[in-house]
Amino acid sequence: MSTSPLVSLIVPVVHDDARIRGTLQSCIDQSIQDIEILCVIAGSADPAIAERLAGVNARVRVVRSELSSAGGMRRAGVSAATAPYVMFLDPGDELIREAAGDAQQKAIAANADIVGFAARPGPRGGDAIPERVQKARNDVLHEENIVRRLFPADTGPQSRVAEFLFRTELLRTVHAALPAESPDDDAEGVVEVFLACAAARTYAPLEEPSHLRLLSSRAGEIAHAGAALSSALHAVDAVTATQPIVREWARHSPNPEPLVDGYEALRLSRVARALVCIHRAPADRQAGQIEALREHADEIDIITAASTFAPETLPTISRLGTRVELGRKPVQNVLLRTNILTTGGVSNVLRTQAQVFLEAGYGVTIATHIRGSDASLVPAGATLVEVSGSSRRDRLARWAEVCREHKIDVVIDHRVLYSRDWPGYSLAARASGAATIGWLHNFAGRPTYNGTDLHTLLHDNLPALAQLIVLSPLDVAFWKLRGIPHTAFLPNPPSPMLLTSAGGVKPKPAPVGRRLEVVWWGRLEEHTKKVTHLVEVARSLKSLGVDFRLRIIGPDWTDMSAAQLSTLVTRRGLDGLVEVTGPRHGDDLLDAIDSSDIFINTSIIEGYLLTIPEAQSRGLPVVMYDLPWLIPTQDNPGVIAVRQGDAGALAAAVAALAADPERYEALSRASIEAAERATSYDFSRLYEQLVSGGLPAEYSPEPTLEDARASLELLLFYAERSAEQSAEAARSSSKRRRRAASASTPRSLGQRLERKLTGTGHNVLALAPWLRPLARRVKHALLRS
Repeated sequence: MSTSPLVSLIVPVVHDDARIRGTLQSCIDQSIQDIEILCVIAGSADPAIAERLAGVNARVRVVRSELSSAGGMRRAGVSAATAPYVMFLDPGDELIREAAGDAQQKAIAANADIVGFAARPGPRGGDAIPERVQKARNDVLHEENIVRRLFPADTGPQSRVAEFLFRTELLRTVHAALPAESPDDDAEGVVEVFLACAAARTYAPLEEPSHLRLLSSRAGEIAHAGAALSSALHAVDAVTATQPIVREWARHSPNPEPLVDGYEALRLSRVARALVCIHRAPADRQAGQIEALREHADEIDIITAASTFAPETLPTISRLGTRVELGRKPVQNVLLRTNILTTGGVSNVLRTQAQVFLEAGYGVTIATHIRGSDASLVPAGATLVEVSGSSRRDRLARWAEVCREHKIDVVIDHRVLYSRDWPGYSLAARASGAATIGWLHNFAGRPTYNGTDLHTLLHDNLPALAQLIVLSPLDVAFWKLRGIPHTAFLPNPPSPMLLTSAGGVKPKPAPVGRRLEVVWWGRLEEHTKKVTHLVEVARSLKSLGVDFRLRIIGPDWTDMSAAQLSTLVTRRGLDGLVEVTGPRHGDDLLDAIDSSDIFINTSIIEGYLLTIPEAQSRGLPVVMYDLPWLIPTQDNPGVIAVRQGDAGALAAAVAALAADPERYEALSRASIEAAERATSYDFSRLYEQLVSGGLPAEYSPEPTLEDARASLELLLFYAERSAEQSAEAARSSSKRRRRAASASTPRSLGQRLERKLTGTGHNVLALAPWLRPLARRVKHALLRS
């Protein structure tokens, strides 16, 4: 070895066992000779192994540390290092032979302050590195992009100090910035990695990432020990102690956001580790442990940490807190929560609710999370606020602030079925003293049909709600059978169209001696509304010889557009019979409805489906696929339901109704009566009972054996439909890949000719089948050429 080593390898010696022997031997066996191996000894650890190696190998030195913590031993090693670069190994880590040399050469070539390589897991590998961080570690990074990419906001950092080579002076700068009395129990060195990344100018990756083999590192033991709450709390303190450094560095940075966001992500990930320890602890210890954690982090930090890094702990936090019950105090202010305020769907329900609460004398706040809400839709007297922020913690803190500022007593959350972050917002509202009512806008089988794990999330976290509101008695039965007793159903409030139509419409005359007018309106969504089935219904009507026109009205959706649907109409030979008109509003929509005879619906799953009472309010009979739980169809003789997914049966029902004038007019009268019943609810009284915890028992029926059977059958149906969709998606993807591969494969002249002549050849052979033997010989000859 030359007089000046190129790399210092720092190894804490904490146990006299076989692990340290293998670690030190891997250091001695490095292909680069110009290294020093610093064995850091602390406290009562036996230095015998290190001293024996130092006696026979001049590159091995023993360094004494006054501190026995992992961080303290690393500091002692860096202080004693004489090489321009350092690397760390924990007992049980092993370097492959080229590791130190390759890392040092990369640092010189890229003028890098940090060189990174991913760990190759052994029998006890470390935590998985998030995918986007893993990708970032394969790029050359500069300045603030190092922290931005390696410590992104809302992503738990998993980088161990042993996975990098550092410029020695960089780490000395970091250690000098840390307060002398700072907590020093950061076993994995994540704090040092973070601050080093913040101070570095260049980061470079190794082209070959697997230079480190983790067998059973000390850091791994600490990270995975179930009884390590005290260590986890010390780790929280170790990160928190760097806050003054982060603030000072951010003050002098032209772009401080990555540094601040990275610090928050790091701190909250340590809080999440403490939460995991509590979550895994015996139940009788958890209450005391969560109180211990609250001495190191505030409630919003705890909720954010759980929501971001350890969502499995949210039910534990909920159970250990004080439940906010409805009716515990008079309700004065209500907050309605949604993604964005627009026209249609959930927004219409929310706007009507806001109006009802305002007229009843409540203060109303509407909270949204996505930019672009239409402020003109906010009822007079209500307040619209946008809950936004650059990180989840910012958003949750803003949410709690809104609850306090507006003195919110009850939150009605309309996002429960459409987001995964609602449990955190429910807990944050609870911390502000507000109860949360969750509102599910679709049937309980929707997560099954979507093929998601949302049922597990809902089951685990719905107990945190003061009340769960669903849209049908069968939904109540389902959730009660799932162990959520505080479940009730309420009908959706009437839409403006339904209100304006009430009492002023006469039954429609039967479509005799003229063209039958059929209509559908809604968003053009294939997944739930099956709008392509409308075209198939029209195709069946044509085959039955019905003189008709079908108008399909509505805006494009993510999986279907008016242009796509029109193309299908043309392909099915239905031009002139089916019109895809796009969206219509106001009087334009009413004119289309009033000039129609029958409303049809092909949805496979819905929550309430306001278009049914809307259509009936204009005197239209309804023919639809069966959705047996829907309140608007219960005891409703103005509705004809056929087997789900059977377009032919739906068309036959339409044809039969149109051909029977007496029955048609009876259904038209029944539709108007059903629409009047849909507007007869006293929603002001119902909502007052809801927020005060006094809903009548009839809205929360106990489940029956028949309810259980019906729920099971529907869940099986939706599971099968979900499986069919997944299989079809896989087949479509496979076809696209084959087409792409075929298109990219060079073809010979003969192959190209064979492909072009195939269609013509099939037509010829259909007329002259005796030519098939000759055709096969020609085809084989072309393919060989």
